[in-house]
Formats: sequence, structure tokens, C-alpha cells
Amino acid sequence: MGMAASQATLLMITSRLHDVEYKAQNIENQKIALATQKDELYQNYCDALDAKKIQVAFNNGDGTRNFIDATFSTMCAYNPDRFKQYSLKDASTGKIIVDSNTFENYKDFNSDKYAFAYAMLGMDADFGWPVENDHGRYTMGMEVGIGISNEDYGDGNAANGSFNLFMTDVERKVFENHRNDEKLTKPWDLLQEACNSDSATDADKQDALDNFRNALYENFGSEIYKYMRLNKNEVSNTDPDAANAEFNEEYPEEFPKGEFNYYVHLFEEIQAAGGCQEIDPQYEAGSEGNEWLNNMVNSGKVIIDVYDENKKEWSETSVATSTNQNYLQEVQDEADLKKAEAKYEHELGIINQKDTKFDRDLSKLETERNAMKTEMDAIKTVRNDNIERTFGIFS
Repeated sequence: MGMAASQATLLMITSRLHDVEYKAQNIENQKIALATQKDELYQNYCDALDAKKIQVAFNNGDGTRNFIDATFSTMCAYNPDRFKQYSLKDASTGKIIVDSNTFENYKDFNSDKYAFAYAMLGMDADFGWPVENDHGRYTMGMEVGIGISNEDYGDGNAANGSFNLFMTDVERKVFENHRNDEKLTKPWDLLQEACNSDSATDADKQDALDNFRNALYENFGSEIYKYMRLNKNEVSNTDPDAANAEFNEEYPEEFPKGEFNYYVHLFEEIQAAGGCQEIDPQYEAGSEGNEWLNNMVNSGKVIIDVYDENKKEWSETSVATSTNQNYLQEVQDEADLKKAEAKYEHELGIINQKDTKFDRDLSKLETERNAMKTEMDAIKTVRNDNIERTFGIFS
């Protein structure tokens, strides 16, 4: 009976020992998982330390710079206080990213940069006077040598089948006022020459008209704007300098040349890119817009272009390599860093508490394990002594 009881006790303690060792192993695995969590938490904190946000410079009014967080709105919406004009290009499609208003206006006026610019100013209904022609349509064009526009502005198909070149009624009236001005003489002669040349292509003729209209706007843009502001509901009201001239008071009195040219440049960028696409409105502004812009630029999915006023051209720029000339910079996001620090300290505290508890539990299990091993050794000694006494007489 003594040996049987000893053996039963030994088996029971062995089972308990295995259970304690299993619990200890399980806690060790949880400690390893905690160590992994701690490494991930530290890596996330390091990423927050390395994270940068894009900022764009604005003029404080005294020539000094004020950098603010870059979003689609702060970078691409017209603002006279921003030092530079930027555009965002989708790297996969090559198209320019624009808001819904720009997208719709480009869809309607994608053949004429000046019409597009006036549409962006909200003046797309004021290109001409409501006089019906033989086709029952409003005429908005003028003859420049090889055809007369008998269709809506922007339609390249003439009634007689010839290639048509277009100017608005407003441009025509300003040109008539300055037909003999030396600033227009040469581009007008070149336009007439192209129109009357049998060897000139349609593209040559369009280029000649574009050059002429560029000269017209460069020298008489403010006067064209006066005509645009006239109340077009009165056909007789065609002279902005007349004593009884009536103007649309919705538009500013002075020609918004800066904003107008801004949209002309934007049109040129969109045309060169082969079109535009709409941005999701939720990413236009605010912290979500800043996060979207940073992620898209850093991942290479969006390219930033900048307009050079001196060279009159667009070119790609990189925030990482941008000089002060492009008025962009990358800075540490202090707000996100503080959030990351708070999160790191909070979660690290929780992990350390769990780790301390696991250490205590392991210590208790180790004490229990040592006690059981001591008890097992004692039982084994008793068992061995019983065997010695019981079976010694047979030796």
C-alpha cells in the first residue's frame, strides 16, 4: 500500500508539474507577442518622427513668406497671395486633377483658352450680343479671311464646308477700334497671309489666329473686359465708353488680369496633358486633403507642376528637391507627432503593465514548480526506501 500510494502521489504531482510548465510556456509566448507589439509600436513612433507634410508659401503682404499646409485648394485654387501657380497631375493617366467647376468649364470650352478663362470668371454668357443670324443662332464669330462663323462659338464646321477661324463679337469690336495699331498690324497681316495661302494648313491658320488673339489680349485685354461687362441684353449698348453704357455689376470694375491669366495658364496645362479629371471633393481641403496630397505625392501617384512666369511654361517640380524658388517645403507635422507620442506612451504603459503581470505569474509558477520538484524528489526517496526494505529479503 505504501508503494502504491507513493506512485499515485508521484503521478498526480507529475500531472500538476506538466500543467504548471504548460502555463509557464503559454505566458512566455504571450511575453514574446508583447515584445513584438512593443517593436511595432516603436517603429510606428519612428515613422511618425520621420513623417513630413508638404507646405506651400503665401505672401504676408510685406514680401515675407507664410507657409501653410498644402491641399488641393491651397495649391490649385486661385489665390493672389500665393507666390506660384501649381497643378497636380495624375501619374497614371497624365491628366490634370481639377475641381468640378473647372472640369465642367473645360468640357464646355476645351477649344479656346480665353473663352475658358472668362467662363471660370463666371462670364461665359457675355461673349456676344443676342442677335440671330440666318440660321436662327446667336452669332459669336467674325470673318478673318476664309470663312464666317455661322454656328455657336467653338464649332469648327462652317456652313460652306470651309475651315473656320473664330473670334468673339467682343474681340471683333476691340479689334475694329485698333485695326491700324502697330501692335496688331503684323500679327493681323500674318493671319491674313495664312488665311489666303493655298499651302497653309488648317493648323497653320489656327496658329496664326492664336498669335493674333494673344497680341490682342496682351495689349487690349482691359478694353476687351470692358466690352464683356456691358449689358448684352440691349443690342444698341455696344460701346463701353458711351454716356449711357450699362454694365453688369456682378463683375468687378477693374479687369482681374491676374486671375484671368491664371485660368489661361491652367487651360494650357490641361491641353498639354490631354485633358483633366475631377478630384473627390472630400480631398480638396482640410486635414484630410493634406493627408491625401502627402500620400499621393510621396507614393508617386501625383506629380506637382509649377508655372514659370519668366519662361511662360509649366515644368515638373519635386518637394524633396525643390528650392526656395518654387516656394514649397516639407516639415515635421507637429500635431501628428504629439498624437504619436501620446499614443506611444499610452500603449507602451499598457504593454509594460501586462509584461510585469506576466513576470509575477511566471515567478509564482516557478516557485510552485520548484516546490513540486522538491516534493517529487522526497516521494521518490520514500518509494525507493520502501522498495529496498520490502524486496531486500529476496536478495
